Amino acid sequence: MHHRNTIGGSARLRKALGTAAAVLGAASLASCTVFSTEVKNPNAVTEDAIATASAAAGSLVTGLYGAVNAAGNQLTGTSGAASDELTWVGSREYWNLLDVGDLGDPLNEYTDGQYPYVSQARWMANYVIPKLEGYDKTNSLRNRADLAQAYFLAATIYTLIGENYENFIISSDRVNNGDPVGENNMRVMFDSAIVYTGKGITVATALNNQPLRARLLGMQARAKWSKAVWATLRTPRGFPANPLINDAGANADAAAALAAFGNNGARYRFDVIAQNAGGWFSTGSEMNSRLEIRAGNRYIVPNAAGTRPVDGAAGIAMRDPITGTTDPVTLKNIDECCRLSSTVNVGWTASSAKEMLLILAEAALASGNTATFQQRINEIRAVDGLPEWTPASPVSARDILVHSRQVNLFLQARRLTDHYRFQIRADRWVSTRGNKPCFFPISYNERQQNPKAPQPAQDRPAACQ
Repeated sequence: MHHRNTIGGSARLRKALGTAAAVLGAASLASCTVFSTEVKNPNAVTEDAIATASAAAGSLVTGLYGAVNAAGNQLTGTSGAASDELTWVGSREYWNLLDVGDLGDPLNEYTDGQYPYVSQARWMANYVIPKLEGYDKTNSLRNRADLAQAYFLAATIYTLIGENYENFIISSDRVNNGDPVGENNMRVMFDSAIVYTGKGITVATALNNQPLRARLLGMQARAKWSKAVWATLRTPRGFPANPLINDAGANADAAAALAAFGNNGARYRFDVIAQNAGGWFSTGSEMNSRLEIRAGNRYIVPNAAGTRPVDGAAGIAMRDPITGTTDPVTLKNIDECCRLSSTVNVGWTASSAKEMLLILAEAALASGNTATFQQRINEIRAVDGLPEWTPASPVSARDILVHSRQVNLFLQARRLTDHYRFQIRADRWVSTRGNKPCFFPISYNERQQNPKAPQPAQDRPAACQ
């Protein structure tokens, strides 16, 4: 009896389960229509929406800042390694190749890796600015300072490209490959930068925003000055008999920027944090974590392992040429960038009052105006409590200028051109390198993907053979 009831119960259970499965199946099919997954995400922002949504302006400029920051972070590292500022002490051979003066190899892991980040920053500048200009024309831009900052960031990346690259591609879009600018035409990078700073200065002046105006004027002075340097080194290619720059436009902008800064120690610095610590690599991480590179021997006294500076002032090799004592500018620089305590998030300076004073000092020296040269150099030295230079000092005017540039523009991607201009070889360059001005090439990966780029993909630029 019990056995028959079990069998009968099982049959009824199977029937009930079958009915339930059918009902659930039908419900499931119905749910595909009732509970559609094709819903709008309120957090999604489409590109079409950005075209008219001026609320996106702040986010666009923040993104552009991050892109330019990543590019500059990497360029200060590769340019520093190619000069005497940084030296290779680790295991990555491509840092060593830069250290010995081989800048032109498209296959170099670090210059190849940084190129798309530099290119991305340039592309993003040209994407963001038309958007903000459109908002501005319709009077929907909430903060016009965002537009001025975008102009500054665009000018910064264009100037960095002009200073550091043999050639570059700016005409590619997201679909079609573009032609390179051409080695003989790279001055247009500075021309573009100057257009952007000019527009930014107009906005900043209208807003009476002095900090914005100061950094825009400073970048404009830098772009004009670097364009003049470009002409002395690349047209024709070689070392100039008279390397001193005296450019009227750069001088005027430097004087205006200096007044706007209002403090000879003022600077505009890109802050590096964990969220934007680099791209292909982070210069701070390569120095202070991976121990692949460190400050060069002209600047520091290394520890026993050779991987970083000795602690404190004892770790500074650079001497002030007038006092003969530890150079205080270098001590500050090394504390800020190149010790374990500096962390891996090392910022970089794009514009400063000291650079404006250096431009004006060099112009005065070029024109034979010793009194003005002395005034400007001593204004720089006073910032760090150093005694004045005079024509009777144990160091010449030219040498104090070179020294002042070396320590006050440290790790700002500026030293390489001074090696070439003043024919001061980096301490690690081999005899076959540094014999004529050579800068970074279009990368190997870019050449592989873009048939309009220089070919064969692995070949160095002519100036870097």
